[in-house]
Amino acid sequence: MKKDLIFIISSMLISLTSYLVLNNLVITLVIFFVYVLYYFVLIRRRINNYFIRVEKVHACYHFINSFLITMSVKESLEEAYQNGLRLAPKSLLAETNEIENMNIMERINFLRSYFDLSIFKMFINIIELHQEQGGNILMISDVLIRECTRVERTLNESTSIGNRHLAEFLVLWLLTFFILIFLRFALAQFYTLMISTPLIISMIAVFYLIFMLSVHIFLVKYSDISLKGDVSNV
Repeated sequence: MKKDLIFIISSMLISLTSYLVLNNLVITLVIFFVYVLYYFVLIRRRINNYFIRVEKVHACYHFINSFLITMSVKESLEEAYQNGLRLAPKSLLAETNEIENMNIMERINFLRSYFDLSIFKMFINIIELHQEQGGNILMISDVLIRECTRVERTLNESTSIGNRHLAEFLVLWLLTFFILIFLRFALAQFYTLMISTPLIISMIAVFYLIFMLSVHIFLVKYSDISLKGDVSNV
């Protein structure tokens, strides 16, 4: 996957900085494998779940809005359903391909488990109410449409803030690594003497562990902040 490759390459680059600083291949390999192990064991699932959840929130917003607009014009559940899937992600289309033999309401209800969002449960209730009592679908769903818009806007804003913090985080740590490498070459003779002592080597190793810890804290907070736009009941 693309995210896996990005993290592996990043781990490789970080490990290479340790080689420039310490000129120790063993420590470089240890740092690389620790970072890769951290990613695949501790954080990979959380990151993947975050992106899946964000994708589902966006997909739910587009599905509901497209469905209701088409329904108000065509008065056809089938056409509204198909139009709702027009911009659907591949994961959603894969789900819908498995339920083509169901009737339209069964298909809509099936998507409840895919989205697992309170706004979609509200959407189903409105569709069922409209089927029983009729009326103007847009008027009936006015509260739902405003709630969908709020969720989408909140998610976009929190994602934008998270991306800005990500840029700041990367810039600060890049400067830190640059300073570390600069000292390595600016104080070449003195630095060579320093890195020959176990204490200095241990301190630099701790530095890389602190960096990994800061990455972990940031990624946890980033995913939590961005998902405030998700109003699921889970």
